[in-house]
Amino acid sequence: MPESVQAAPLADGSFDGVAATAEGHPLVFTSRTAYGANTGQAWDLATGAMLGPPIPDFPAGRAEWTFGLPTGSPTVAWTHRDRVHVQDVRTGRELALDGQPDLLALAVHGGRGAVVAIFGPANDAEVVVWDAVTGDRLAEFALWLGHGTAIDRTALHATPVSGPLIALTGGADAVVLDVERGEEVTARTAHGLILVRPVENALHVRGLDGDRLTVLTAPAPCDRVTTLSGATDDLLVAAGLEGDPCTILAWDAVPSESEMPLGPSHCVKVPAPVNDLALAPDGTLLTATDEGLYATRLRG
Repeated sequence: MPESVQAAPLADGSFDGVAATAEGHPLVFTSRTAYGANTGQAWDLATGAMLGPPIPDFPAGRAEWTFGLPTGSPTVAWTHRDRVHVQDVRTGRELALDGQPDLLALAVHGGRGAVVAIFGPANDAEVVVWDAVTGDRLAEFALWLGHGTAIDRTALHATPVSGPLIALTGGADAVVLDVERGEEVTARTAHGLILVRPVENALHVRGLDGDRLTVLTAPAPCDRVTTLSGATDDLLVAAGLEGDPCTILAWDAVPSESEMPLGPSHCVKVPAPVNDLALAPDGTLLTATDEGLYATRLRG
């Protein structure tokens, strides 16, 4: 049976989204509604302190903003009024670029931190890659999305470990791009990275070459999946239960050694329905709700 734990409050307020860095010192970014306006805010999870002032007019939709650690400095990018804004969270340095993409992600391009914008209301999407510091255009290429569009998808990255790779997930498939090559990746370029996909009452853990590594079982269908993959192939996964918006399940696994289906290690109870969730590098689960931001330590 999974260990049942209660999520602890980290901050009061109404939070629409949350994201965390994939490695190093645990940093978190949130979108929050206060006094009728939405703001973006960075946090140092180790101290619980806010980093810098809130960003006004910040979008609530998670497709409209992204956060990560592309090349050593935490970066947030968001869209507002036909512009893409990119800010270094530590220094406050910001640049603005023309465009209103449907999806945003972060990547590493030629050793430089990069913002990836996907414009895709039609099946023929356009991908544009900008330098996150200078705003220089690093790449531009077309992308065929088959029967889906960028609007139907979610952009995933885990910078810097994911390097130039980003994944566009949604529906029954996932498109994994190498933004340096301007193409979908092969098994060789995808070595060591994984995708976790909800399937009926389970989550399938696969390599980017399509090989299934393990199966994580659940008592009901899951949604809102987030993962944390360590340098030693250990994997932490958290997902919400459909039909039970106040419950999050978590699995602690080693995909390369898990031949049998694996049940959840934790069952996290949150006082309000979860809008978004993220896993920080120290093994803390962050949950954004209309009643507050909550944290649950799943490791350590």
